[in-house]
Formats: sequence, structure tokens, C-alpha cells
Amino acid sequence: MPASEKQTVIKAIDTLGRRVTVADVSTKTGLSLATTSQSLNQIASETGGNLQVADSGDLVYRFNPGFQTTYLTKGIARIIEKVGQKTFDIAYFCLRISFGIMLILSFLAVIGLILVVIMSGRGGRDNDRDRGGFDFSFFDWMIIRELFWWGTWSNTGYNTGYGYPSQYSGRYGNRQRGKSNFLMDCFSFLFGDGNPNAGIEERKWQTLAQVIKSNKGVVTCEQLAPYTGANPKDEDAVLPVLVRFNGKPEVTDSGNIVYTFPELQVSAGFESFEPTATYLDERKWKFSNASIDALVPVMILAAFNFLGSWWLYTQLGTSIALAAFAPLVVALVIYGTMFVLVPTIRYLVLQNLNSRIASRNQNKLQSAKALDSPNKDLAKKLNESQSYAVSEKKIDHGQVIYTTEKDLLEQDFEP
Repeated sequence: MPASEKQTVIKAIDTLGRRVTVADVSTKTGLSLATTSQSLNQIASETGGNLQVADSGDLVYRFNPGFQTTYLTKGIARIIEKVGQKTFDIAYFCLRISFGIMLILSFLAVIGLILVVIMSGRGGRDNDRDRGGFDFSFFDWMIIRELFWWGTWSNTGYNTGYGYPSQYSGRYGNRQRGKSNFLMDCFSFLFGDGNPNAGIEERKWQTLAQVIKSNKGVVTCEQLAPYTGANPKDEDAVLPVLVRFNGKPEVTDSGNIVYTFPELQVSAGFESFEPTATYLDERKWKFSNASIDALVPVMILAAFNFLGSWWLYTQLGTSIALAAFAPLVVALVIYGTMFVLVPTIRYLVLQNLNSRIASRNQNKLQSAKALDSPNKDLAKKLNESQSYAVSEKKIDHGQVIYTTEKDLLEQDFEP
């Protein structure tokens, strides 16, 4: 709704004494009845207005003095909230790309300092060869050339010398760079792309409710195990499900325990949803959602920064020209090491997490398979549970005795 229309309605409410009907405001403003009704409902909701029902069934809106201030305050609060969210989004975006920007800057700084050492070493040899000059054999300028011309050299099938064969190089050189963003890939390389199982708790409870409903409101702990991940024999693991869905345990004649959920069997007539999977599968953590093609340039720059910064650090005691840049070299070492250490540690942690996820998924799968081919005891328990099935209670239109679609007085006098 346009803000100008809202302000017109607010002004009319105040002019009319803050107790109005839709017709009053519509007459005062010239707005349509539908627009006026929508505006009054929204303003009453946002400012704590009250509804009064006449014996004729007509609605009267009553607003407290100073309701305009309340509306203005809430409006400002919403604006601040939106601005805050937008500011956070921008700040987070800047944070994500900052790691890539710093990687590029540190790469350029390492190259610049290497050139400083090269120049100072060459000068020493030219002036006094007997004193022994700096021999630059560790970093050949070809390495720098390959970094800048990665795509060109890889397209020709040139072996880069980084351990990738020529066919590997061609694959990376021919990739479509438009589908990737180097700065974002740097953040993904460092920290990944979030939890792949976000929302799994909601999925679990939704599926459990579907399982219970599809089994006519009665289940055993073995039937819930593929979704809870608990031991199929652990009856205590069902307690959270009982609490959430108001279930209750029942003991069969043979001493088995089954669980009934009568309240989940009340329906307005819609079809019950069947569970979409035989067990709740957890997704494994990915190191990065970026393709290996996109991560190759990041890894090359990270490796070059790591090796280059540490090599510069070893030259601090032998290169007079480099000594003036000692604080910068230390900062480059810290950043270069972090860019290699953080992903390495994260990779090892993810291996451990994925191993546990695989184990849990395997346990759930085994529980599901046990239900497909139950042994004698389980088959007996499942058969006994059917005698405790809860009939679905459907509420049709003829059973409705009150609805907010009509006012209370009208419904009281209906036959």
C-alpha cells in the first residue's frame, strides 16, 4: 500500500476523533471501501488499535491518543531494521571479498620484495664479485610468468611444473571463468560455504510426523530409528517425539511397547503426506562449493605467497635492502601461512565430520533395512502395533460451529 494513502487515512482517523468506521474514513478521504478497510486493519495492528462490534455486526475502529506517534516510531524501527540488515549484508560481502583482495595484494608485495632482493643481489655482484653476490636460483622468473599467464600456457598443453600433467592444464585453461568469482572463491577456499545440513532438525520433525501419520498414529521405536538415528532398541530415544507430538506409550499383551499419537490423526480432510525417504540422510560437508577449476588459481597464489613470504623471511639476515621491509615481511609470512594452514586444518576437520556422518547414515540405513525384512520378534511387534491404530478424525464443514469469517452475534442466532 502506498505510504501516501496510509498517511491520508491516519490524518482522517485523527480528524474524526480516533473512533471511526470504514465508511467514515472512506467518506472523509475518498478512498475505496476495500482500500480503507485494508488500511485500517494494518494501522490498527501496528499501533495497538481496538475493534468494537456493534449489535448490528458493524465494526468500529478505536485508536488511543498519540497513535500517530506509535505508528511513526514503529515505522522508524522498521526502517532502522531494514537499513541494519542491508548494512550487515554489505559488510559481510566486503568481508568475503577482502580475503581475496588481500591475497592479491600480498602476492604483489611478495613479487615486489623478491625483485628488491634480486636487484640488490645483482648490484653486489657487479660491484664486487669477490665478496660473493646473491644467487637467485630458488624463484625463477618463469614461475611469475606462469602465474600471470596460467590460461595461455595451459591451453598450449605446457607442463606448468606444479605437478599437473599437460591434459590437466588444458582442462583448467579452457574453463569458463565467467561462472566463477575469484574473490568469492578465496573465501570459499578458506572457510567453505556453510553447513550442508542447515534445517535438518526441521526436516527430521516433519518426516517423523509424516511417518506417524502414515502408520495410522501408532509406531514403534524401530520405525522411528531410521529418522532419529537412535539405537532401534532404545525406547528412551522416543521420549522427545512423545513430548513434541503429545504421544503416549502403550504396552501390548506380550510386553512390547508401542506409541500412539491421537492428536496427529485430526485432519481437515487433506490427504496425508507419505515420507519421501526410508531414512533421514545427512549430507556430507564439502570443502568448497566452487569447482576445482575455480580453486586452482587460488591454490597457486596461496602456495606462492606461502613459499615466497617464508623465503623472504630467511633473507632478512642477509639482505640489507630487505631489512627495511622487515615488518611487512613478517605480516606476509603470517598471512601466507594462515591462507595455507586454515584450509588444511578445515580439511582434516571435515574428514572427521564426514566420517561420523557416514557412520550415522549407515546406522539409519541398517535400521530401515531391518524394517523391510523384519525378524520374528520385530514382525510380531509391528503386527501388535496395528491393533492400537488411531482412526483419522476428519472435520468437515458441517461440524464447524464458529468461524472468524462471521461475527459472533451472527453465529449465535444461526439455526
